[in-house]
Amino acid sequence: MHSFRKLLISLILVFPCLQLLAVNYNLPDFTQLVEQTRPAVVNISATRSSKLNSRRSLLDDFFQRNRPSEQQQNSPQSSSEGSGFIISEDGYVLTNRHVVLLADSITVRLNNGREYAAELIGEDSGTDVALLKIDGKGLPVLATGHSDKLKVGEWVLGFGAPFGFDQTVTAGIVSAKRRTLGREQYVPFIQTDVAINPGNSGGPLVSLDGKVVGINSQILSRTGSYIGISFAIPIELALNVAEQFKTYGKVHRGYLGVQYQNVTYALAQDFGLEKVEGALITRVTEDSVAEKAGIKNGDIVLKFDGKPVVRSGELPFIVGLIAPGTTVKVDLFRNNRALQVDLKVGERPVFEQEVAVTEPEIDVNNLGLILEEINDEIRQTIGSEGIIVARVLGGSAAKAGLRRQDIILMLANEQISSVEQFNKLVSSLAKGSSYPLLVFRASGGYRFLSLRIAN
Repeated sequence: MHSFRKLLISLILVFPCLQLLAVNYNLPDFTQLVEQTRPAVVNISATRSSKLNSRRSLLDDFFQRNRPSEQQQNSPQSSSEGSGFIISEDGYVLTNRHVVLLADSITVRLNNGREYAAELIGEDSGTDVALLKIDGKGLPVLATGHSDKLKVGEWVLGFGAPFGFDQTVTAGIVSAKRRTLGREQYVPFIQTDVAINPGNSGGPLVSLDGKVVGINSQILSRTGSYIGISFAIPIELALNVAEQFKTYGKVHRGYLGVQYQNVTYALAQDFGLEKVEGALITRVTEDSVAEKAGIKNGDIVLKFDGKPVVRSGELPFIVGLIAPGTTVKVDLFRNNRALQVDLKVGERPVFEQEVAVTEPEIDVNNLGLILEEINDEIRQTIGSEGIIVARVLGGSAAKAGLRRQDIILMLANEQISSVEQFNKLVSSLAKGSSYPLLVFRASGGYRFLSLRIAN
């Protein structure tokens, strides 16, 4: 009897362990996948100086969520570390735009330690995709998959260099698909719980069949580090952008000329729609392609070019992928009935024009600021003139608490309307004195800071 009790207790203790072993036995073995993927994953270092004379825009998407991106230094020269991956044997590399933005020089380091100077072929603010080129032959390449075939709950791996620890691998699952984030309306993000941190930006998101399905791009965080929510750009979208860079040197994006909103349950009932779906048109721009096609306020777009519009946020990235000039069919719901119209897709107007950036009139090393004019879109959003902080390089600006993407509205009780005006005003203020600086910050609204004018 005593022996039986001991046997029973042993079984009770061992059984959970056996269950755990069984569960672990069914987990995927990532080792072979990592070995075949790593050679094509690269580390990217971008160096920037304070003496900029570039034709690239300094405006880096004002309304962004937290990105695992640049590590700024309080010095005249700053740098960022990111990741990327090779998509062709002759050296084309995909990464994030924010990793290489404003770079004077870009270095790509392979898994074997070899380094290459990289050429920036193109960068797209609408998708945060950048295409680089290194001089190589027979380079290792990552095969590309199809993000639309991903299923929520499916295992995926993230590759990159978080906090400089290159060739790091993290695993997780697909949490959701076709997420829209703020102004980045052209990207149907893949949401995962793969651990992504500063330095992972631009690295590949890889499925269990060894194919890249996305570019790790952003995190949602209040701290700037991973808290369980990460976002990746679908690989099909990134490749589309890359091909346009190769062919045209820039990205052409489809455009309708409408404003829209979500269809709620109440609105679906009011409009006689059986399901809560589609994009409800609230405004049609005069002389737009939408108006010419006969689309009206109150129409609900259910399909565009045969692709279903389940949520309103899906409309812009469906339209954006279609080449301007293409004629498509649009399925609408109007006055309790379905109808279909033909529409010739327009081209997205360029809101963010390239601006020649010259050496600031004030000493950027003393004040620590690189500035740019705001565009019409931001001006309308904040309802005011101002200038945008493109980079904080230390000095008085950093001490005052200024951040990249702050909008400067007033200094010393004077409204700010241009970079030139700001520079002249700073030059006229007493050296060594402090003045109130009013800024608008996307994450915190309006606030005053105290800016000391350096001697």
